[in-house]
Amino acid sequence: MDFKQIQYFTEVVKQGSFSKAAEHLFLSQPNISKSIKDLEKELDAKLLTRTTRKIELTDTGKLLYQYGQRISQSIEHFYDELDDMKNSKKGNIKMGIFSTLGTDIFSELMAQFHKEYPFITVRFVEDGALHLKNTLLQGDLDLVVMPLPIDDTFESIPFMKGDLRLVVHHHHQLANQEHVSWDRLKDESFIIFREGYQVHELIMQACKLNGFEPNIICETSQWKFIMEMVSFNQGITVLPKSDLEEMDISNEEIVTLPLIPHIKWQVGIAWKKDSYISYATRTWIEFIKAKLEENRDDKER
Repeated sequence: MDFKQIQYFTEVVKQGSFSKAAEHLFLSQPNISKSIKDLEKELDAKLLTRTTRKIELTDTGKLLYQYGQRISQSIEHFYDELDDMKNSKKGNIKMGIFSTLGTDIFSELMAQFHKEYPFITVRFVEDGALHLKNTLLQGDLDLVVMPLPIDDTFESIPFMKGDLRLVVHHHHQLANQEHVSWDRLKDESFIIFREGYQVHELIMQACKLNGFEPNIICETSQWKFIMEMVSFNQGITVLPKSDLEEMDISNEEIVTLPLIPHIKWQVGIAWKKDSYISYATRTWIEFIKAKLEENRDDKER
């Protein structure tokens, strides 16, 4: 058995036919068929059964296909690493972030990073925590901002932490309070991030602990829309505030207030454990770690 035979076999399975596999590999169909027949003879087992409409895998075929995919991924990783060695300081990174964080938090980081590594690009994908986690597991993202703690499927570095803050219109009855207890929100209309976002789960848990279910009048994935609704005094919201910086509230119609008891949150930057991490991604991780250390040192002075 050699790699080409496995490659031909996995391509037939992927394409669903010998003819499409041959076309994709730029080979003749008889060559593909012969290769797989030789493979079946060597293994002394049938790999495929052909019907008029489709190809079906035998148990042996399913097993070989699983290993074939792993081998193909290993070969791809080899060429990725080889490319990194030949073309250092070049690459592309796909990073998933919460809409609750937004790309603003990365603006200064990106500006500094681009000065040092002008040929590495970072593409941000915004979504909820659960979907981003699944996308990372599927291999479609390199890094994800993820709630901590996380399971041992991932490796991570701490990124940000803070607490939740109440956000209300400046004419709201609670706007002049120094702080607000959660139980005073039981009769309020909530405008919050939709299910799948960490802040949604934290709000639901906090309300439950304080003996009520929030009256949610709107759920969305858009920070700007939530802030606009609050600025029109249509309801209240609860949003995360980082320990490292103040909340970016530029609208004079809006007031932010501490909540009692404090609900803490923490997120990290995570990647899939034991998976290939490109040179560009490793460089970005180390750069963020260094800048976070600098920020913490500045904060302590």
